[in-house]
Amino acid sequence: MLLWGVNLFSQNYLDVIRPFRGMRGISGSESGVVPASMGASNALMGNPALLSFNEKAFFAADLSYDQVTGRSVFNSTLGENPQEQNLRFNSLTYIKPIQVYRGAWVWGVNLQRVNSFSSISQFNDFDPDGDFYYKYLYQETGDLYALTAGTSVMVTMNTSIGYGLSFYSGKNSFSKLYEETDPNDLYTFERFIDSLQFSPSYRGFGARLGLLSEVSDNLNLGISIELPSRISVDESTSRDSIEWYGDGNQLVYSHDQWSQLEYTAWGPWRLGLGIGFVASPFEASINYRFHSYSTVSMKGDLFDSETGQSLEQIVDEEVNSYVQNVHEFSASLLWALDPLKLSFAATLMNDPLNYRFDNIIRMDVGIGYQLRSGIGFTLALRNEQWQSDLNHTLESSVERTVDVENSLSNIQFGLKYIL
Repeated sequence: MLLWGVNLFSQNYLDVIRPFRGMRGISGSESGVVPASMGASNALMGNPALLSFNEKAFFAADLSYDQVTGRSVFNSTLGENPQEQNLRFNSLTYIKPIQVYRGAWVWGVNLQRVNSFSSISQFNDFDPDGDFYYKYLYQETGDLYALTAGTSVMVTMNTSIGYGLSFYSGKNSFSKLYEETDPNDLYTFERFIDSLQFSPSYRGFGARLGLLSEVSDNLNLGISIELPSRISVDESTSRDSIEWYGDGNQLVYSHDQWSQLEYTAWGPWRLGLGIGFVASPFEASINYRFHSYSTVSMKGDLFDSETGQSLEQIVDEEVNSYVQNVHEFSASLLWALDPLKLSFAATLMNDPLNYRFDNIIRMDVGIGYQLRSGIGFTLALRNEQWQSDLNHTLESSVERTVDVENSLSNIQFGLKYIL
């Protein structure tokens, strides 16, 4: 029988960092100098000063086809390889330059998916004595969207500043399942399930500032600062432990439900730096982004039912003990020769719960073609891989270390119309 440990506790540091972890809508290359995916939505969610690159008003929208895969590895042996596919809305953008006597002034509004909670992991095996067969399943699905408005102003001949304000909204469905079956008919029960399910919904706000400076004709410098986002969480949770017998009867060990648990989570602040090199028709950038996860916190009136301790204090202690800051390095290349644009970006970063530098690897490739009629087409490919685990301890005190290699593949289909 699996010993779940602290992860069965409803509100802990994992729940608090979940809406901020990853924020896969943008990469570090889009928070610095070059908008690698060639969309103004990246400027609004990354470095708002990049809006000043837009000289014409336009609408843009795109859909994405996502596939998430979780491959488990135990003792160098590959386990289950579950997959999920979804076709979903990705973003909608409107950009409007304002006529000014000198310089540039550009406004933009954007609705964009900034985090996909897609994750699936499964491991099946017999217990060490071969008495029963067990399955361990972890699955998560949901999206977090941001409605963002922002502007950029060229304050000097060579420098632009910008800001963006975002309203976040989304839902998540999380399930964790441990199941035992008795294929050898050794026990009185036929099936045992221990499950945890919760469904948080999110509402909140965020803001970011950006600066872009042309140091010379061939060199650009970009800086972006994202302030800590405030997200209100409304969560319902259930935990069930049930044993079934051959005669159809069942024994319920526990059935716990919590509904309308409300608290506020404050996310990390982020600092992005980028250096861009221009040699028309090429633009290249090297970027770094710092994510201060050690400042993540929780605010609310919830208490641990057993100890009476404030959950704020518990989460603060857990963040200090288990969560680390994230360092993100990226490089991008943009080739633009009207009517065709090509882009490429690569990102390396660590996870806030893992010390490996290359814990998350991301690749972005994009192509855009703009017709004279004003209609344009974009196609972007993204693949992100990250490491996690399904480590657990059996009742026999046998510890299993199961590594999971997660992969999220994303294909974006977009249309752009220049007004």
